[in-house]
Amino acid sequence: MINIKELVAILQDNKIKSVSVYDLSSEAEEKFVILSTSNKVADSKKAADVIAEKYAYNDKIEGYSKGEWIVFDFTDVTLHIFLPKIREKYNLDKLYKPKKVIL
Repeated sequence: MINIKELVAILQDNKIKSVSVYDLSSEAEEKFVILSTSNKVADSKKAADVIAEKYAYNDKIEGYSKGEWIVFDFTDVTLHIFLPKIREKYNLDKLYKPKKVIL
């Protein structure tokens, strides 16, 4: 299990803002979704690099090449790093709002 607070701290330390955590756990499994925003593609990619190294993430990092919407799919956590216009366009926060966790 990835430590959610630690992952959020890494995001914040790397200029990623508006971090929201949603608990989608069921009785059978723990699952969290983290939505976050970066103002620059370079900051998104830097944060992605730090996270990939920290958690030895060897899978393909979806969206890395464009950097507008980067997705990590860990076993128990799905992490999204959006540029503001992309986060606003898809508005996943609205979908997950009832499951929001305050850290």
